Amino acid sequence: MAEKIILDVDTGQDDMVAIVMASGLAEIELMGLVATAGNQVREKTLKNTLQVCELIGEAAPVFAGMDRPLLRNQVVGGDIHGESGLEGPIFPPLTKTAEKLHGVQFIIDTVRAHPHEISLVPTGPLTDIAMAIRLEPALPQLVKQIVLMGGSLGKGNRTPYAEFNIYADPEAAAIVFSSGAPVVMMGLDVTLKVQLDEIQAARYGQLSSKSAGMFNASMACYRDACRRHGSDYPAMHDPCCVAYVADPSLFTLKPYEITVELHDRETYGKTTGSPVVSDHPILVGIDADEEKFWQLLDRSFAVLP
Repeated sequence: MAEKIILDVDTGQDDMVAIVMASGLAEIELMGLVATAGNQVREKTLKNTLQVCELIGEAAPVFAGMDRPLLRNQVVGGDIHGESGLEGPIFPPLTKTAEKLHGVQFIIDTVRAHPHEISLVPTGPLTDIAMAIRLEPALPQLVKQIVLMGGSLGKGNRTPYAEFNIYADPEAAAIVFSSGAPVVMMGLDVTLKVQLDEIQAARYGQLSSKSAGMFNASMACYRDACRRHGSDYPAMHDPCCVAYVADPSLFTLKPYEITVELHDRETYGKTTGSPVVSDHPILVGIDADEEKFWQLLDRSFAVLP
């Protein structure tokens, strides 16, 4: 039985890989995609999401989500993902269009229609998920799980303390972590262990499909941006969430209580893990089977255009 998911994306380089994986794996039934502001402004992340779906032949509906954080001033990740948010690939003229319904309402409606069956997979700031919880307080009890990319038990990547997705909307993250929903946090502790090194890049460089061409062009820009910021190789942050839903055995998880710093200016957006005291701990990814991760991506490319 395929896992029903909603991808909530701020489509940049690694979100694109998450979409490819969700679209190509038989273990996943992609119910829809919601584009939120994050790596770039929502207008750009929505366009990127539509373009990726159209190129790979993904027919799932695409919705526009929130265009700004709940409270804080907006920040974007253009220093990594570029002016468009998805630098590198050349896309044909876009014909796929976004749905009229707001993405947050789509999340609420779909979870209500499929109680305990939907995994929400946010790979950007958590604004849409937090808004859905505020509008439908029963949502945390109705979702199967929320598998999010964000946070860190150690250093951040946007500030010395905060990971980008949490820093971009810490108030939303605090709502999600304290909601009582079953939450899996795929943070920097685990996602930095899955990196596209030269061996993997060369292997994918030999693929000639449209989907692989998009991936390779994107990863070349992603790799250059990472090296400008002191990393040797690009990490597969967002696709780790999809890989977890498809095959949880790829990852080692540990339960924690997670709090988000909302008040101290220097550490704003920092996620802190402490020993479990509640009935709803957060499961935090701490290790990954990198070889099996790449096997999932291989299978996705094997069936996509």
